[in-house]
Amino acid sequence: MVHAALKGTKVLVTGAAGVCGQAVCNLLIKNGCLVRAADIVKPDCEVPACEFMRCDTRTPTDVRRAVAGMDAVVHLAAWHCGHNPPVSDATIFAVNVDGTFNVLEACREFGVRSVVFASSMAYGWGSVYSVTKVVGEELCRAYHEMTGASVAMLRYHAFVPIPYLDFGASLLRNGVDRRDVAEATAASLSAALEKRIGLFRTIVHTNHGMPPDVLADFQKHGPAWCDEQLPGSADLLREYEMPLPKQVEQHDLSEAERLIGWRPQIGFLDFLRDLQAREERDEDVRFLWAPGQIPED
Repeated sequence: MVHAALKGTKVLVTGAAGVCGQAVCNLLIKNGCLVRAADIVKPDCEVPACEFMRCDTRTPTDVRRAVAGMDAVVHLAAWHCGHNPPVSDATIFAVNVDGTFNVLEACREFGVRSVVFASSMAYGWGSVYSVTKVVGEELCRAYHEMTGASVAMLRYHAFVPIPYLDFGASLLRNGVDRRDVAEATAASLSAALEKRIGLFRTIVHTNHGMPPDVLADFQKHGPAWCDEQLPGSADLLREYEMPLPKQVEQHDLSEAERLIGWRPQIGFLDFLRDLQAREERDEDVRFLWAPGQIPED
């Protein structure tokens, strides 16, 4: 999707070297944004040439330098408990809470009125990471209330690359394709710039279009339903011995479509179509990773 409001907009993306950050930077650049990529390390070759600025969000002077001159900020920089190698809870808290505070303070100082914040479906009280997302959303709410800025808080589902077949199965639970993550981010930023939102929050996952009985007992009804939508898919599920959850996670994302013009494009049936096409080409998917990366030896 092309977002006209993004063309020529100067956008800071924190956490630009991460899986999400690279996808978001690429999409914003394709939409004509002037991207400043900020992180503690430089993004790899997935991101085309754009301004890079080393920035540790725990350091206010780093953040002020990165935010200066920007029209909008996409704040993705964060640590979570699933990182490998792991980091301490103290580091998670410092980056996710102090870092978000520093970014919003710099936005206030330089008059940035369009912000997208990377929250998480882990939001809650189950871990230090989960709590940092509660605090982060409250900081965003306070920033909106104090300044009138347009702020989108996106509760992303899991998008870190994993083996291809595991990724397909994860779409039925907590997995989301990072193309949908990037598109939701770009759509939110466009809506913020156009002042179509004030304080906005959405889940970034998918809607498979499954009826209630299939959602409630996918192990029983899912294969037949998939086969009705995509003939031959039940055979694929058996052939690849894909683990099927009893209940499927699916969300009503109609509000996101109404307010920011975004709806997810990659669901479980899309994965099955891709798997079917790869099988027809006699492609070995055992060593394939989603989103299309082959792991190095």
